[in-house]
Amino acid sequence: MENNFTAKQIGVIRCDDSGFRIDLSPAYKNALISLDGFSYINILWWFSGCDNEADRSVISEAKPYTKGPDTMGTFATRSSQRPNPIALSCAYVTYIDVEHGVIGLAYIDADVDTPYGLNPKSP
Repeated sequence: MENNFTAKQIGVIRCDDSGFRIDLSPAYKNALISLDGFSYINILWWFSGCDNEADRSVISEAKPYTKGPDTMGTFATRSSQRPNPIALSCAYVTYIDVEHGVIGLAYIDADVDTPYGLNPKSP
């Protein structure tokens, strides 16, 4: 049985001279109210650079870790090549700007302009 759904992009990941941040679409900026009490957030994002038929057909990787087995299933790795290019990162929050819809981050392992969604993690 195959189920399909649509994910809605609510913003993008940015990085420039001021650091890493998430820029929310204006309609979602008020969703940041009271998020400033959280130290970390879990960020769901899309490996948008790997959203193609070839990358989505990869289901195993050749020894991605030094002490790992010779072959690993793609779900046991951080590979961006996977059937559904969904990623999850936990990031330290450096600031919240509700007025401008911005979440400052210490670091995130996603490319600039990557589409994302988020879910707060308890402080």
